[in-house]
Amino acid sequence: MKFLEVNPIVLVLINIVSPTMYIFTKASYLQFFLLGFAACLLILMGSFKRLFVLLGIYGVVYAIFETSTGLGVFNSWTSYLVVIIEFVPCLVLASLLISKYSSSQLLSALEGVHLPRTVVIAATITIKYIPAFRREFGYIKESMRLRGIPFTIRRPLRSFKFFIVPQLFRCASLTEEVTAAGLVKGINAPGRRSSYYSQRFRVSDALVLAVFAGGLAAGFVI
Repeated sequence: MKFLEVNPIVLVLINIVSPTMYIFTKASYLQFFLLGFAACLLILMGSFKRLFVLLGIYGVVYAIFETSTGLGVFNSWTSYLVVIIEFVPCLVLASLLISKYSSSQLLSALEGVHLPRTVVIAATITIKYIPAFRREFGYIKESMRLRGIPFTIRRPLRSFKFFIVPQLFRCASLTEEVTAAGLVKGINAPGRRSSYYSQRFRVSDALVLAVFAGGLAAGFVI
């Protein structure tokens, strides 16, 4: 079975537009539309594991929120749950940019819309640094464990202090490594870069955006 291939620009546009639409449309409609849209898109792309994660997180948080409101609990905690409910679909779709596409694919797609080179480089490095940050977090956590320093939410300030200092030093080192890798790939070359990956805008991409735009437009009517 051949799954849908989506241009990374489509996911970038969806994640830019979706959060801002909460200002203009009903939040209750938009959150259910984004949930259904994200679920369908994940199925078409064959990302079933992320679909289960999306439905699992959304279901648990929504159940906690409904239980809290049913008991008459209205505070900053319930407001935080609302934010999670609204943004979980966007975060899951954004995670596809990190896991499903390589740096070369992202560069090819971003350069295809003729963005300034500085914007393309900054966006690519930002997106691809997240998995590196996750790996570094694991290394630091393991190092803390070997030294008998537990990373626990019961002492968040103490744990954060022991975590943030080595992370800052690693950020400086990773910056040099990413810069060197970019120079080797000719990222500072004056001419237009060629790419092994052809991230063209297909009819399927236009249909995905059309469905997304139609769903958002329906929010102004309902």
